[in-house]
Amino acid sequence: MPGQALSFERLRDEQLSLLSTEDELDIFDLFESVMSSSPDLDVEETSQRFVDGLIKLAPGKSLGDQSLPRSTWSALNRIAGCIDHRHYGQDVLVTTVRKLNGVEGWKGLPEIWIGMRESWNLSPTYNLEAKDEREFTAKEWLNLNSFAARLYNGPHVGSLALFALYQLSEGLEGEPKSNERPEPETRLQVSCEWVVQSGWRLMRESLLDTYADPTEKLASRYSNPYSIGPLFTGLRGFSLERWGFWKRRLVELHEDNIYGEITYKLIDEAIEVMTGIGKDIWKKS
Repeated sequence: MPGQALSFERLRDEQLSLLSTEDELDIFDLFESVMSSSPDLDVEETSQRFVDGLIKLAPGKSLGDQSLPRSTWSALNRIAGCIDHRHYGQDVLVTTVRKLNGVEGWKGLPEIWIGMRESWNLSPTYNLEAKDEREFTAKEWLNLNSFAARLYNGPHVGSLALFALYQLSEGLEGEPKSNERPEPETRLQVSCEWVVQSGWRLMRESLLDTYADPTEKLASRYSNPYSIGPLFTGLRGFSLERWGFWKRRLVELHEDNIYGEITYKLIDEAIEVMTGIGKDIWKKS
């Protein structure tokens, strides 16, 4: 899987126009060129070549008004959607973002949160009659969330906690409904991937009770950005109680004989990560 050939057919489809600006197309062409000319699975070297290429693109671009950084995030999100969640290209993208954080024009990663939020607006819709061909497919949605979770797990990107909580709540705290999109299985896969890729960050926030408010009325916990799903009755935000609920829910869902092989593998990986984190914390206590 790490060295599997990449497919960018949807990004090349001119009618879909998933890459909507010249800058985004240039960034995609650069990434594809770097990846195709890097036979060795060397994340650091490949990402550095990509960063060097981005820096060469900068002259003549409007770095002052942040159009190139904004295009960078939009392009990287689309590229991430086309890279399997277990392909080393995901790590190339994340390492690229880390390196860009120290480069003039991208320093501080301006508008990366906005770029991610715009991509979330193109998630697989819940409205079956409002299908937009520019939306991420179910597979692309899993891949994009893998990218976001990897970014969230690192210290070099501002908080993506809203995305983490939303996807974990959506996949693990509600009753699955077969007529919703993304389908329950996709939502479960995405939840697992957040745990696999950012488990330690999730635990850290849980230990700190980040965004949890014990004085908040129960009714309002379902109607704010860090809301909870109907199956969980604890505090919104992060908490050890919620972490424990997620793990128990994963164990319960593993007993359902209704999912595909990939989903069960992701559930196993997520449970293993959570169990391992718990053991490491117990050893250090």
